[in-house]
Amino acid sequence: MNHYELVFIFNPDEKQSGKSLLEKIKETTKSIKGKVHRSEEIGSRRLTYPIKNFFKGEYFLLNIECNSKDISKITELFKFNENVLRTSVLAKKKAETSKSALFEQTTRYSTEEDTKDVVSDKKVSKSAKEEISHTKEVVEEVKEKVEEVAETAAEVVEEVKEKVEEVAETAAEVVEEVKEKVEEVAETAAEVVEEVKEKVEEVAETAAEVVEEVKEKVEEVAETAAEVVEEVKEKVEEVAETAAEVVEEVVEEVKETAEKVAKATEEVVDDAKEKAKGVFAKVKNVFKSD
Repeated sequence: MNHYELVFIFNPDEKQSGKSLLEKIKETTKSIKGKVHRSEEIGSRRLTYPIKNFFKGEYFLLNIECNSKDISKITELFKFNENVLRTSVLAKKKAETSKSALFEQTTRYSTEEDTKDVVSDKKVSKSAKEEISHTKEVVEEVKEKVEEVAETAAEVVEEVKEKVEEVAETAAEVVEEVKEKVEEVAETAAEVVEEVKEKVEEVAETAAEVVEEVKEKVEEVAETAAEVVEEVKEKVEEVAETAAEVVEEVVEEVKETAEKVAKATEEVVDDAKEKAKGVFAKVKNVFKSD
């Protein structure tokens, strides 16, 4: 198996999540039959240059031992984690178990920073007292200004209160006038409604009478029409009978005329035959004489 040193820089505002990631890397290393020789929560360090708008980062370091084909299962944990600012994976020749130089440097740096802060506090104590004194004076002035503003505000509130009362009285009078107008309009509307109701009733009665008259007229017209139809029917029947008789008479006359014509025609034909015989006889005699 191979040795590796992993360093990752985490979002300083999510330190607890960084610790959780460190524990997850340990668990993954054990699951792939690897070993964890060193695990350090180094702490916060100033970055050489800003990363994702962060000027400091939370540093974590691990030294592990595992097969080269399984290291990707660990580095995969860094992907798609937006809180991971930077990572570093270095191959080592042997297991590392003692405190890392990065851890010691960070611890020393933190101690020096704390010392500087204490010295700085002593140096600024005098100026701080002066600032506090000045601040008290400013606070006193502000207090006086606030009291003046409060008095002015009270006067303004009183004036506003009076104005509101005047407006309220005027509004009450207006409401009363509106109420009276509404009542007058309501009474007038009631009278108009009553008049309209009476007119509607009158129109309804008149309409009923008209309808009754129209109904009677329609019945009379219907009766008259029925009588006319009956008369027309009778006339049509009479005309039909007369027409039949006339047709019969015409037919008889036509038959008689046809018989007369036939008889006259037959007589004419017989007469023509006789005359033709006489003519043929004369012609025959003429030929014989020749």
